[in-house]
Amino acid sequence: MKKWLTIFAVVLGAALFFCLTSCATRTPTDNKPEATVKGESKVLVAYMTWSGHLRTLSEWVADETGGELFRILVKDEYPKDYAETTERAKEELEKGIRPELSTHIPAEAIKNYDIIYIGFPVWWYDVPMAVWTFAEEYDFSGKTIVPFFSHQGSSDGANSMNTIKKLFPKSTVIEKPLSIRGTKTADSEQEVRDWVKSNGHSKNK
Repeated sequence: MKKWLTIFAVVLGAALFFCLTSCATRTPTDNKPEATVKGESKVLVAYMTWSGHLRTLSEWVADETGGELFRILVKDEYPKDYAETTERAKEELEKGIRPELSTHIPAEAIKNYDIIYIGFPVWWYDVPMAVWTFAEEYDFSGKTIVPFFSHQGSSDGANSMNTIKKLFPKSTVIEKPLSIRGTKTADSEQEVRDWVKSNGHSKNK
């Protein structure tokens, strides 16, 4: 019996890993940056996306808050192949690699934001390392950080919230993040807008 349980565990583990890297049908979106932000709003909606799910969510957040959109893009683009991207993401996380970014916020603009929405996909049960680079590039002292993310099973974000608190130690982190399964993104607009309203950040008060 013990032998069969061991075999079952190995097969199950292999299946889970396969689904993480191969079963997904996600395809990459483009690597176009948003227009340069100018600090003309008190709300910044910064997001990282590979498949495009976070762009969709971020556009709704920005529309509901009246915030400015900023896309976190790496200088060395992630592969178009999903399995290759997951392997690179795993290596970056395990080795603590901060990928260099190709998009940046003007120093004068970052000072004007009071509320920063941070959107990202949950990769390997955590925050992608590109978001670490972004967080460490600016001074977010005294600002309010509002996380939201897409996932393929880690609905609670796994270790993501612990990491966000670590990355923004001098900020107020809202601890009720928005969690959307990637495949449900297209049908989540009302959920996104209701969540923004629950935070008290809607421009339509």
